[in-house]
Amino acid sequence: MAFKRGQATGFVIIGIVIVALVLLFLYLRGSLIFGPVTPKTLEGRMQSVRDHIGSCLQDVGDEPLRRIGLQGGHLKTPEGTFRLQEDVPISILCYNIEGKTQCQNRMLTKAEMQNEIAEAMKLGLAQCLDLGQFKRGVDLAVGKQDLFVDIGDSIVTATLKQPIVLKSNEITAKEDTFSHNFDYPLGRLYETSQDIIDVETEFGEFDQLSYMLAHKGEYLIEKKKPYPDKLYILRTKDSDYIFQFFIQDEPG
Repeated sequence: MAFKRGQATGFVIIGIVIVALVLLFLYLRGSLIFGPVTPKTLEGRMQSVRDHIGSCLQDVGDEPLRRIGLQGGHLKTPEGTFRLQEDVPISILCYNIEGKTQCQNRMLTKAEMQNEIAEAMKLGLAQCLDLGQFKRGVDLAVGKQDLFVDIGDSIVTATLKQPIVLKSNEITAKEDTFSHNFDYPLGRLYETSQDIIDVETEFGEFDQLSYMLAHKGEYLIEKKKPYPDKLYILRTKDSDYIFQFFIQDEPG
């Protein structure tokens, strides 16, 4: 028996509705907590929150951390504080003193670098974090956000302070601290840069070969002389991370 056109159209509509319902079910299955909420299921949701935040910290932290090394300890490079080298604005960390071989220390500190990295990461987190995706099926409360960066010898730690509470009926999961470690020897290279600058401010010339021998090859120091300045490029033997900076010299 042949179907009428209206009947066929009806079956098509029903088929579309069924497919839509199946797709909706599959979506909700990954978004909702099915069955009774238990401490274990709620903790599983909180672990997803931790994973998401950790992934965002990594994503938004890598670029400014590498750039601050390439730019000599500063993400912000106001006019007169840097020299372009292969289109990279590399900071001048010791300024020329007219008539002298010694230079004047610009006094870069770890605290300055930590603050600049934290500011850049906060801007990135505003675009990366999507905590709303975790509220389906539970109550979600998100507190005030703050971010801290700590530069260690071989590891840089980014710590996000932000109270997050997941709640369903009388069951609650809480977390207020999230962190991610970056395996970059920024602290060690910063200390080496300060050793170099100390010698440049006192004597006017740094012997990188003697320094590398004294530290048993732990550091690789390259010195270039794009007239009239000196460019120091620092690495450790076990990392490709670069910290580079200029010593300003007087045209002669």
